[in-house]
Amino acid sequence: MTVVYWDRVVVLNGIVDYLLLLSAAWLSGLPLRRGRLVLWAALGGLYAGAVFLPGLEVLGVPVIRAAAGIVMALGAMKWRWRPAGVFLLLAAGLAGVILALGLAAGSPSGLVQRLYLADISWQGILLVSAGFYLVLRFFMGQAARHGGGELLQVTISVGGRTQTVTALRDTGNTLRDPVSGCPALVLERQAADGLWSPEVAQVLAESAAPEEKMARLHRIGCPVRFTLLPFRAVGTAAGLLLAARSDYIEVNGRRYPRTPVALSEQPVSDGGGYHALWGAAEERGRGHEAVDVAEAVVAQSAKAG
Repeated sequence: MTVVYWDRVVVLNGIVDYLLLLSAAWLSGLPLRRGRLVLWAALGGLYAGAVFLPGLEVLGVPVIRAAAGIVMALGAMKWRWRPAGVFLLLAAGLAGVILALGLAAGSPSGLVQRLYLADISWQGILLVSAGFYLVLRFFMGQAARHGGGELLQVTISVGGRTQTVTALRDTGNTLRDPVSGCPALVLERQAADGLWSPEVAQVLAESAAPEEKMARLHRIGCPVRFTLLPFRAVGTAAGLLLAARSDYIEVNGRRYPRTPVALSEQPVSDGGGYHALWGAAEERGRGHEAVDVAEAVVAQSAKAG
């Protein structure tokens, strides 16, 4: 009689699905919405367990398995096909690794069967999950180069709302606040929905000039401070970008307070691998120091008054 460790099947598949979804989102440059990824990974784990329930054996048919995997990937990736495809490629790669390990051990079918039935201890599940995570982290670190630029995880905080996006370190991006000299983060407007209230997001999504949007934001009493930044790019006419004053952005563990976040209506990458551009060096720039000095003077003046 075949023994199925149902709880372990659900947990093991849920953990592996989450790590694969997280890796696919990271590699695709999507904002890391971990709650959504956990939800869909949990559903994937429950589906894997449902296959072994009496009367639900039909769920194990290969076509249904493939369809369930595609639906899980699309749901976790907000119905985007490209990152869902990355997930499927990672899953196929994992299957290949398991097969290779089985061949090396001399019994590929035995290893696959044990993993399929989760016939391993809880300690084994934790070790497998940790090892898989470390392998993915290694390969993601190797992939963190794109056309000579480094891919960065950037956390943005605006008005108390935070969102993490993938950015390209682009030394050719010299956009700055003309008053303070602070370097600006250029962010795709569509990738910043989590930073705004519904009313602000609606105004930002309108097809209007940046100055018109800024006026409308002022009329609705938007608590976030917006400004206009002049820009010039190769092959395009000079123009203005609407920019929000952030609480801070965090790049590689270093915080840059009050950094302007310029919103681009056009994609900043050709393949969707990142959604922002950051041109500042690692060290704290003079622009940020100038802002700190100015705010310190204002604070001292207020106390003196």
